[in-house]
Amino acid sequence: MPARPKIITKVLESIYPLHDDVVAIKFIERGYYKRALELLGNWKRILEVGCGTGRLLEVARENGKPLWGLDISLKFLKISKERFKDYPADFVYGTATNLPFRSNSFDGVLTFTMIHHLTKEEKIQMIEEIAKLSDKYAFGEVGKRICWSAILLKIIGSKDLISKELFKKAGMKIERWEDPKGFCLIIGLARRLSGPVRRDAR
Repeated sequence: MPARPKIITKVLESIYPLHDDVVAIKFIERGYYKRALELLGNWKRILEVGCGTGRLLEVARENGKPLWGLDISLKFLKISKERFKDYPADFVYGTATNLPFRSNSFDGVLTFTMIHHLTKEEKIQMIEEIAKLSDKYAFGEVGKRICWSAILLKIIGSKDLISKELFKKAGMKIERWEDPKGFCLIIGLARRLSGPVRRDAR
């Protein structure tokens, strides 16, 4: 694993109890995860990129359909697998910029508060990868520049927040861009600009 992702992964692994016990609970209570899932419509197969310990997919589990999660942290994947040991879910090791799935494999793909860990180039690469897997991409991410979260992200080196232009460069268009009034989040839905993209399995 390259140095930068390795450092970020170690930091996230060290603070995950705070995220799971505080931040994720607030996201669940305020319906942020549920809203992102609603934007995908009537889905049967979804993937969360950067699934962490599976807190968002716990909400998706209410649908009763099979789930997929991908993360770069083996520690998080182990926790997720244990959390879903009695449910049809598959957790895969991988990076957001090189997704190991066939084209058009999913009805929808999600990310939630993970895009800010990527450089601008990596953000575009990830969205391009997602566009190959599904026509629909729902996300929750820091997207407002005048808020404490955005200022903190700039301090730690994540200067490029998400923008509609970023999605357009990556071959997707924004269909919904919602401000839920909390945590500096934007919750949205992007759709693929062109028709299905075909490629072989990796």
